[in-house]
Formats: sequence, structure tokens, C-alpha cells
Amino acid sequence: MKVLIAEDNQLNQQLMSLYMKRLDWDFLVVSNGLQAVEACRNELFDLVLMDIDMPVLDGIEATRYIRIFNSYIPIIAVTAFTDDTIRNESIAAGMNSFLPKPCSRNDIFAAVSACLNRKEEKVA
Repeated sequence: MKVLIAEDNQLNQQLMSLYMKRLDWDFLVVSNGLQAVEACRNELFDLVLMDIDMPVLDGIEATRYIRIFNSYIPIIAVTAFTDDTIRNESIAAGMNSFLPKPCSRNDIFAAVSACLNRKEEKVA
């Protein structure tokens, strides 16, 4: 499993990196939405964990750009903004799931598993 983590907060980056290591998943951490778009353009990932509130390009706009050239990669919003407006904007932009912060390694694993299972169901 290769995961792109788009997160601007250094503490959250460290925590997510620790989770990925414990899950034995390969990962790349980027600090803003523009870097997330470029990473998705240049590398193949199995999944994106996307913060919403980031500099340069927020997670919702980054998702819209990614969906222009990649409609199949699962993108999960991982955010402290949990109101229905942000949730609906995230889904409308093309995110597949929504995970509120703070989240545990088990929360991430469950959300990733659910997204990948839905992806496999669509292929079958």
C-alpha cells in the first residue's frame, strides 16, 4: 500500500507517519494541496489522506484538480472541520470518505479498508 498524506501541521505529519510505519505502508508526506496535486501527477498512489485546511491550495481544491486527471484514486478527507457544509463540499469535490480529526491508527485503517472495498466492488 502506498499512501499520499497531504497535511500541513508538523505534529499531524509525524503522527500520520508513525501510523503508516506501524501499518507497514509506504507513504509520502506533502505540506500543501499544490504539492499533493503534483505528487499525484508524478507518482502512483493507492490512496490519498487529504487535510482540508492547507496553504497554497486547500484539500477541496486539490481534490478537484486531482479528479481532472485521476478519477479512480480513493481520497479520504482527514480534517478537524466536521460540519455538514465541509463534509458535503468534500464529497462534491470528489473525495470518497470523510474522517474527523483527531483520528487513531484504527480509524484510518477502517476508513482506508472501507474505501478500498468500495473500489473493488465497483471493479467487479
